[in-house]
Amino acid sequence: MKIAEIKNLSAEEIAAQIRDKETELRSLRLKHNSTAQGVENPGTIAKLRKAIAQLKTVANQKKVNQ
Repeated sequence: MKIAEIKNLSAEEIAAQIRDKETELRSLRLKHNSTAQGVENPGTIAKLRKAIAQLKTVANQKKVNQ
């Protein structure tokens, strides 16, 4: 999701997206650390972290601007 798309979301939608992405990240990290094989594509962990950071940044900007 691009920053412009995130900025068009409401604060509640952003919070829901953050919760979903953090849950997905937790499960991937657990899977990656607990199995010998790890996850299929470890790059997805980095992509999720970036998406969460973008969502949190826009959420904080909206909070400051109000």
